[in-house]
Amino acid sequence: MLRCRAFCEIVVTTHRLLAVFTCLLLAGCVSLEGNPTTRSPCAFEQVWDTSIVALAGVRLQNADKAAGVLETTWVEVDSSTRAGVMQRDVNKERVRYVVEVKRERAGSAATVLQLREEWSPMGARMRQWRAVPGNPTEEAALAVEIARRLKEKGC
Repeated sequence: MLRCRAFCEIVVTTHRLLAVFTCLLLAGCVSLEGNPTTRSPCAFEQVWDTSIVALAGVRLQNADKAAGVLETTWVEVDSSTRAGVMQRDVNKERVRYVVEVKRERAGSAATVLQLREEWSPMGARMRQWRAVPGNPTEEAALAVEIARRLKEKGC
């Protein structure tokens, strides 16, 4: 009986540690650190509104002003890869943007993250959407667009 209790405690402790480790790992994956950021002396509200306007071509899924997070819906884009030996153009890709607007000492900042997934009818994970790295050029282009619109407002 004593052995069973000790074993159960070890199992529970291991599961807790694994859960904490997983949370920390996932927090690092979703971090916006190092992504394109537009800084402005403008007020938070101006940067928030400008970020929404810059995302005008895509429908918003989430706009949490209190948290300073904008998220778009998934949008299908041209695939950058081809499938199989015959290099068929059957793969699909989709993107989604997350823009974090936060207050800073001298104004506000908007940080852009692109989430990207691909789908292929071939391979071990066929017919499943899987995460791939975002396109840094497209992330930077959105950050530049936000900066351009802010500059037009005199910020």
